[in-house]
Parts: sequence; C-alpha cells; structure tokens
Amino acid sequence: MKWLRTFRNITFISRVYGTSTEIQFKNPCDELQHYLQVPLFTQNEKSFSPSLIEMKAAQKLFIPSPRHEIKFLVSAIDQDRMPKHDLPEVTFIGRSNVGKSSLLKAIFAQVPHVKVRVSHTPGHTKTVNFYQVGRSMCLVDMPGYGYKQPEHFVQSVEGYIHNRPNLKRTFLMIDGKAGFRQWDAVAVEMLEEYRVPYGLIMTKIDKASHSMQLRNLVALQEIRNKNMSNCCFPQPFLVSSTTGEGIGYLQAFLAHITGSMNFSGV
Repeated sequence: MKWLRTFRNITFISRVYGTSTEIQFKNPCDELQHYLQVPLFTQNEKSFSPSLIEMKAAQKLFIPSPRHEIKFLVSAIDQDRMPKHDLPEVTFIGRSNVGKSSLLKAIFAQVPHVKVRVSHTPGHTKTVNFYQVGRSMCLVDMPGYGYKQPEHFVQSVEGYIHNRPNLKRTFLMIDGKAGFRQWDAVAVEMLEEYRVPYGLIMTKIDKASHSMQLRNLVALQEIRNKNMSNCCFPQPFLVSSTTGEGIGYLQAFLAHITGSMNFSGV
C-alpha cells in the first residue's frame, strides 16, 4: 500500500507543541499528518472539524455554574441501580489501566469538586460510575477488562451497553503506546454484535513518539477496515490526559453526539 510504504520511509523530527491551552483544541491526527506525504484518512473518512470558537463554546459545557451543575451521580453494578433519567449517555470502555478514569479527570479538569479516582494499579475501577453534566449529558466510566477484570463485568458492562436506551456512543479506548491487543478485539466483537454506535480513542499519546503513534494508528485503521462496520466512527481520537492534548477537541465531539450543541459543517 502506497501510504504504508511512504510511512515507513519517513524521517521523523521532533516538533515543539504549544501551550496546553493551545494543544487541547487541536486534533492530534492533524499534527501527525505533517509527517506523511499521503492523507491519513480518505475522503469518505472526513474528520470532525469544529472551529476554535465552537470548541471553546463546547468546553463551557464542562464548567459548572449555578444553573449548570456537574456532579458525580452514583456507582452501580446492577442495572436496576443505575440512574433512571433521559439524559444522553456516553460511556468509556477499555483494557485495565488504559486510562479511562484519567481521561474523565481531564475532561472534568475545571470541576474541582468532582473527584474521579485514578490509580496506576490495573483494575482499580470496579463499578459503573455515572457523572452528570447539567442537562446536557451523562458520562459513564466502566471497569476495565482483562487483568483483574471484576467478576460482574459481563453483567454490568455488557448488560449496560446492550440494554441502555439513552446510550448515544461507546468509546473503546486503546493504549497509544501498547497498541491494539487481543482483549480489545474481544471488545470490538461485543460492540459489533450489539450494533451500537461506537468510536475509538487512543490514550497516553504523550508516552509514545510520533512514529509509534503513527504505527499504532495505521495498525488500528487496518483492524478497523477489516473487522469493524459503519457502527464505528471512522476517525480515531488521540488524547493525553497528562498534557491535555486533544481534550478540548474530544469535548466538542461529546457535545456534538449528545445533541448539546450544533456545529457548522458537520
């Protein structure tokens, strides 16, 4: 494949990013494109392209106010103990220690009273955790699969994804340094079987060189083209919960898919 041959012959050079305020509103895929002579995505895979003004407006959804309360709702295992509301929900699943809770913490960086517990120990999150963002949406943090996967995983996670009527999107999170693993393939099979809309997020990009990010992104695209249907949003999202890269961009997409904001040209 021409683009892969081009990719292999690239000489990678270091680039200096701007401040965290600037990089959070950039699509990291656009940054990687600078290293390639061919497009990362085809015309049929047009990326989500909000304006800077729109992204900054979307970010305000994640800043609390007296009329816009952002709060932790509940932790649950059983379906009957999960919140009963009509808010659009977005959930995050992935391998243990892929960075789900860290991503939620970065998304809620301007909400100091919302405590998202993170740990370097795989399997730290054991319950399904719900976070309400005003009347706009609810974000849901899932237990990790694979190492130290909780016994109730199938009951809690698969049951939620299969049966939750107000679930708008599931994000499958892939470690940007480790790449796509066998357990991730099992998660894809589940999402495809249930025919739910989902997307891909590559985490921890600050820990991976640009060449490693590109290799894992290209491999992810090949897996997507082979195993994933149009249930999967074609463009992966690349983020770093440490540096903030891509967080504002992802927040805008969350606003888009939950119907919280309208975006021009989308």
